[in-house]
Amino acid sequence: MRIKTRFTLHLASGLILWMLGTGVIIIMLLEGLLPIFDIRVNPENEALLVGWIFGVSTLLCIGLFGWYFGGPIGFIMAWIRQLSQDNYKQPPDLSKIYTRQGKLRMRYRLYKEVLQQLQSLGVTLQANEVERNKIEQAKQDWIAGISHDLKTPLTYIKGYSTLLLNKQYEWSKEEAISFIEEIDDKGKHMEELIQDLSLVIQLNRADGTLPLQKTNQDIVEFTKRVVADISNNPQASHYPMHFQTDAPVIHVDFDSKYMQRILQNIFMNSIIHNPDNTDIYVELADKGEYAAIRIMDNGVGMPAHTVEHLFQQYYRGTTTDSSSEGTGLGMAIVYKLIQAHNGTITVESEPSQGTTFDIRLPKKG
Repeated sequence: MRIKTRFTLHLASGLILWMLGTGVIIIMLLEGLLPIFDIRVNPENEALLVGWIFGVSTLLCIGLFGWYFGGPIGFIMAWIRQLSQDNYKQPPDLSKIYTRQGKLRMRYRLYKEVLQQLQSLGVTLQANEVERNKIEQAKQDWIAGISHDLKTPLTYIKGYSTLLLNKQYEWSKEEAISFIEEIDDKGKHMEELIQDLSLVIQLNRADGTLPLQKTNQDIVEFTKRVVADISNNPQASHYPMHFQTDAPVIHVDFDSKYMQRILQNIFMNSIIHNPDNTDIYVELADKGEYAAIRIMDNGVGMPAHTVEHLFQQYYRGTTTDSSSEGTGLGMAIVYKLIQAHNGTITVESEPSQGTTFDIRLPKKG
């Protein structure tokens, strides 16, 4: 029963009881009690007496109605005030609104839905507060990790630059080239990190949009090229990659630049976090309105906690110590870029059982 209907019934019942009760008291007093004590009341005094009885019963009824209908409202307002002060615990006197059998007392039953929603809201807000604290802590750890990521290659660049600028020693051409290659490698890592940070900021803009340059392309051929590029990467030389598709051509609307970033991040995640000779499988399927991409490996897998937070922006499962370890932002970027394509991504993994990423991309849109 809705609150409005229940409130109307309770109010109507209260008014009827008040009117009946007042009438019964007047009749009992005039026809019962006064004659017993042989008290005679003339018509003028009788009307005055009835008026007094009616006035007193009205005041009592107003007080009773205020207690019955207003008491729960006062309790609800106090609870809302408590929630507004970031105190999400249940009110200390919450047990008083229940009977010993665990049921709401009659006057609180009138606002049953409101009380249930407040309880649910309190639990949700308390859970959100815990999660917010976790995210804030993870954010601080993430910032510390990013600072470390920037400091590490910068230390290498500064060290090799100092060696090259040392006038007390004459470096051979081969040594100089070796130092410059190291500086270039660390510079690329810093550039990659800054690009990731820039992309994350762009993805987190207030309007939540990312300008995509979508074109209708064959996702099969595109994925093959990305797999070939990854296979030629020296880091992937000891990671056999397998490609399979159930359709020779699958046309999908996507942004080539960002789709390459999505696939590269997932492939490199499988390479970086798994030992040599881990097999990586890529499967494509035409599912009618969408294309399905599955990327699997038979590597070390991930614990449940890591899987749960894998796409969280400020979560870092491992610490980045070198350029080969990535930026720590890869999976968060993958998740947001797939969302920008109106697609979905899920991950399944268990320790020692490998990891599977399932991507669904709508063909149109």
